[in-house]
Amino acid sequence: MAGILGPRALSWALVVLATGVVYRTYIHNIIFVTIGVGREIQPIEDFPWTCTRVQHSLLEGCEDLWLDDQERKLYAACTSLDSRQGWSPAGDHYNISARSRTDHIAVLDIDQPGLNGLYGLRQLQIGGYHDDLDLHGFDVRNIEGRLRFWLINHRPPVDPVTGEFLDASTVGANSTVEIFDLDEASETLEHVKTVASEAIITPNGVAVEEDGLGFVITNDHNTKTGAFRGLEMLIGGGSLAYCRSDTGKCHIAADKGFSTANGIAHDKNGHYYVAHSVTGLITVHELVNDQLIQVDSIHTGYPMDNLWLDADGNLIAAAFPDSIAFVKSTMDPYNVVAPATVLTINGIANQLKTLGKDSKVAKLVEDRDAKSLPSSTVAVHDVKGRKLFLAGVFSPFITICEQRI
Repeated sequence: MAGILGPRALSWALVVLATGVVYRTYIHNIIFVTIGVGREIQPIEDFPWTCTRVQHSLLEGCEDLWLDDQERKLYAACTSLDSRQGWSPAGDHYNISARSRTDHIAVLDIDQPGLNGLYGLRQLQIGGYHDDLDLHGFDVRNIEGRLRFWLINHRPPVDPVTGEFLDASTVGANSTVEIFDLDEASETLEHVKTVASEAIITPNGVAVEEDGLGFVITNDHNTKTGAFRGLEMLIGGGSLAYCRSDTGKCHIAADKGFSTANGIAHDKNGHYYVAHSVTGLITVHELVNDQLIQVDSIHTGYPMDNLWLDADGNLIAAAFPDSIAFVKSTMDPYNVVAPATVLTINGIANQLKTLGKDSKVAKLVEDRDAKSLPSSTVAVHDVKGRKLFLAGVFSPFITICEQRI
């Protein structure tokens, strides 16, 4: 090329080439995937669901949900919206004094709405744990007939000598994973173990293996704090940490190719599904020699948060069709609700070989006008009851949808 083009022309050619690479790699995703310019958003009337908002102080700020489809109960990790807006390390909010110190696991009996329509709403008690909980994502497994909870806990940083709070905007949160067993008779979570590790950097989602020993957390950023965290929307960031419940040890098992690693789900075939919030990608990973190797990927075209695998092996994703509206809703959650989309990748957990290659991404429901759905960060599909449950980290309510037959 140098023999054909002069130095000036060659320089311009390189600039054009570099600009094209930057556009395709970064800017295109930001404009058309993350922001969603030109995206068609459908009204909720286009979908076969009847949706009802359920509003109560115990159902504010529910970042994640878990469904016990056998016992017909829904569990939610919630806190007050004032607390979320002040203390939310994932969103660079580090006001320790704003913490409500009332984070809790709410529980609903999903087949018994009751006269007040609150589905027997109550909160689980906490036993054997004397600190506060600052909840984010969580996962649950039935271990020998008892439910065991793995809760991401964004504890504030404390000076180990004086016991005084440190500047969280400088050092970040002291995040851990807290393991509890549920005493169903007393509806009390009994503390089992704290898992703390340098590999637990900025935990967002957690997925536990079937035996309850191994689990994976998503770190949504590379660092706890810092000026360059904002650039990760462009250049990518995040990692996966593999941990053991029995030893309490964790290590980084994958740290390349992530764009805000967020929601995560695990299937019985040993696959981990990871949502990349910025690029609309879901990557599929397998554990090989203690490393999480990417074996496939699925392009959804939507920024996403939490993932859920339903009883039929369908992967459900809470997606943001209008990211700008979602950001506005986080600033004024009582008055602004963003459009929401629930995506489904049908039967993926039952595919042993093709995985994402032949998977079709479809809309399960969408709410262009924000009539019924919350500014959703999680969606759970109840196959048996033909229901959807949706909640949002900055939403003052959850929504329960029933499928019209």
